[in-house]
Amino acid sequence: MGVTCVTQVPVLEGKSVQQTVELLSKKLELLGAEKHGAFGVDCETYHTAAAISSQGQTGKLMYVMHNSEYPLSCFALFENGPCLIADANFDTLMVKLKGFFQNAKANKIESRGTRYQYCDFLVKVGTVTMGPSARGISVEKS
Repeated sequence: MGVTCVTQVPVLEGKSVQQTVELLSKKLELLGAEKHGAFGVDCETYHTAAAISSQGQTGKLMYVMHNSEYPLSCFALFENGPCLIADANFDTLMVKLKGFFQNAKANKIESRGTRYQYCDFLVKVGTVTMGPSARGISVEKS
């Protein structure tokens, strides 16, 4: 089993997020990396329906993630708790559980971009967005 390294890359001075992603992609291609399709990862945040109890305590969070590398699966990570791997229909279950968990709609994060094959490495370069705005750049090597 290989090791995966994910890092956030700073935006180059005087450049936009998209311009920096394009420059990184061009550098990979100049090194000889070949495009191998696209990838996408998204994460939605849910909070317990009673997010703030009568004692002023905040509720627990749950993060539901999808990854194009695993199209038939859905991943859920509970705050300070277990990780769940379920089939893609888990989203349907979350709609039925709206009395217990509510979607924090403004907190959907996505990373989308291009996959590259370079020698024995798979390198993914993507733009991280939150809502309509670009927030950063992700680079994953495995």
